[in-house]
Amino acid sequence: MAEESTIETGTAKGEKTGIQRIIANTGWLLGGKGVGGVLSLVYLAILTRTLGVAGFGQFALITGTAQAIALIVTFETWQIVIRFGARNIKGAEKRQQFGRLVGLCFLLDIVGAFAGCLLAYFAVGWLAPFFGWDQQLAENALIFAFVMLLSIKSTPTGILRVENRFDLAAFAEAIIPIVRLIGTLIVWFTNPTLINFLIVWALSEVIHAIGYWLLAAWQSRDVMAPRNLLAAKQAARENGGIGEFLVITNLGSTLAGLSKHVSLLIVGYFVGPTAAGLYRLASQLSVAMTKISILLSRAIFAEVNLIRAHQGAEAMNILFRKASRMLFITGGTVILIVLVVGKPALFYMSGPEFLPAYPLLVLLATAASIDLAGAIYEPTLLSGSGARTALYLQAFMAVLFITLLLLGLQYYGVTGAAGAMVIAAIVRLLLFGRAARRNLAHG
Repeated sequence: MAEESTIETGTAKGEKTGIQRIIANTGWLLGGKGVGGVLSLVYLAILTRTLGVAGFGQFALITGTAQAIALIVTFETWQIVIRFGARNIKGAEKRQQFGRLVGLCFLLDIVGAFAGCLLAYFAVGWLAPFFGWDQQLAENALIFAFVMLLSIKSTPTGILRVENRFDLAAFAEAIIPIVRLIGTLIVWFTNPTLINFLIVWALSEVIHAIGYWLLAAWQSRDVMAPRNLLAAKQAARENGGIGEFLVITNLGSTLAGLSKHVSLLIVGYFVGPTAAGLYRLASQLSVAMTKISILLSRAIFAEVNLIRAHQGAEAMNILFRKASRMLFITGGTVILIVLVVGKPALFYMSGPEFLPAYPLLVLLATAASIDLAGAIYEPTLLSGSGARTALYLQAFMAVLFITLLLLGLQYYGVTGAAGAMVIAAIVRLLLFGRAARRNLAHG
């Protein structure tokens, strides 16, 4: 017992344990995202009541297209910053090496952004006829995609998380909902059109990116000297295995994100903007109600890398067991909350026109809660030697999900698409849970 207690505390007496840091960091993120969750209900209510189901569906398809393209081409550099920077955040010389890693990641962000702009140019032109976009709407969709792709913030996100400054990250995360709420209110009282709402969303992305970079520069100004940021080749040599990790995590995140963004586009493609609007609203509400799932996953990823880098395998096992219990309890609680408040939330927020989205909300929130229960599994694999295993599992899950999605749409319409999310979440929980436990057993 004495040994386990020592491992839990990490170093000196009085220091927070891994679980305590995860909860504390999640609390900071929830402060930013929690504010965002409340504010998002307000501006979603304005959007849905102003645009109607079909108009909101078009808005969702435009923003969803940009998000899907960003998912495909942008590198998850925040994971690289944490994975390889966790061992270099202490000591003057090591922090210079950390700075060179940041420079390499920023370069990757730029490459991904411009590749995304090229892909967006062709993708929007191809999708426009299927989504019913006229020339003006297609042009605005393309401009929105460009703005979103060029609003780079992955690298500074990783800096704040690996430096354990989740408090600063909370301030940055609050930028988007505040800007969107203010902008939405201005547009609502002046000229409430779909294009003007898109302008507000684009502006929020730009200000969000600027805020993240300013906070990261303030926190880690010692590592962001130009000589470090321009030493990408040296950074690649200093961080062995970074190329393989980059490819694996980027492909893995792309495959994992298929269920969140591509499913909306498939619904819009086969069923139409009205069904896409209902699906998107249910998805947005389920995300708002299960926000803690995403936040816990981000806090866990940072913590497991720090624990593995500085405390070893036994500390990882203790963290894994305690976090797993906490996450299963939290996931079950979230499902109960959605069942109780989901229908009233839809009615009072968007009106009776959107009540058909309630079954979708229950299904999507259930899927998100199941993902919450297994939120520690993938970070555990990525922090150690299981990145390749995680990629194989993501590839299998992507194929399974698309198959289930198409079958669900064919036989049950948009409800079948939401049901596919639940089945995929259960299979993912079982597969990733087994892989994570095996990875821990092998050290």
